[in-house]
Amino acid sequence: MQTGLDSGIETADHSKKLCLVIPTFNERNNITQLISRIQAIRDSLALSLSLLIVDDGSTDGTLDAVKEIMAHSKDVQLLERPQLLGIGSAYIDGFAYGLAQEGYDYFGEMDADLQHPPETLIEMCKVANERVDVIVASRYIEGGGSVKWSMSRRIVSKSANFLTRICVRAPVIDSTSGFRLISKRAIKGLLQTKLSARGYAFQIESLYVYRKLGMTFSEVPYVFEERKSGETKLRWKEMARFAGTAVRLGLFGLNVGKD
Repeated sequence: MQTGLDSGIETADHSKKLCLVIPTFNERNNITQLISRIQAIRDSLALSLSLLIVDDGSTDGTLDAVKEIMAHSKDVQLLERPQLLGIGSAYIDGFAYGLAQEGYDYFGEMDADLQHPPETLIEMCKVANERVDVIVASRYIEGGGSVKWSMSRRIVSKSANFLTRICVRAPVIDSTSGFRLISKRAIKGLLQTKLSARGYAFQIESLYVYRKLGMTFSEVPYVFEERKSGETKLRWKEMARFAGTAVRLGLFGLNVGKD
């Protein structure tokens, strides 16, 4: 398990390719800055990077911002969906889209709201290059943390992690983190499994699948940043579904590799 963030800069050998999937819904004020920060570290990554934006019918100009960037960057792609269908569903569609293109060795999950600092990808890609299957950016190992979280938010997050560790038994501390890199073989196994979660509960359901598939895991620290603009998509109803999925996995499991 990785417990420190190496701040040194290395040159990417580009021998392996990463498709970083970023779901969006009304993130106009964040997406341009996010992509700019990612592009600024591109040469420091140990993997060759492509971005795939999966948009769920944004109405605030997010699509216009992404298309403007695409006009000047061949490594940014866009997958448009007609409406808000859930973050888990967006990742599933994004992974399937990337696999169909061939050539990618890893796939990534990352929020569009600037709460996942792109600079953490430098260390995550280094670990991926060591043939680890699932690299999780963690708030709960040494060097990790969060910015301006209320006590109630901390309690909810730690309680969700505690419940997930009991029910899913994945060998990571931050089991609810949605900032990850996943190997191609793990993604193939995931897409061959019938998943029930289409929202945030997808994160724990997918961890369960990776563990049952015998994938290798590692964590790197990151600091969860404060949202700069827009509103969170995580509601109480979604939290209830999350808890229900964790309990169901703990009690009944999942038929991994069966779609």
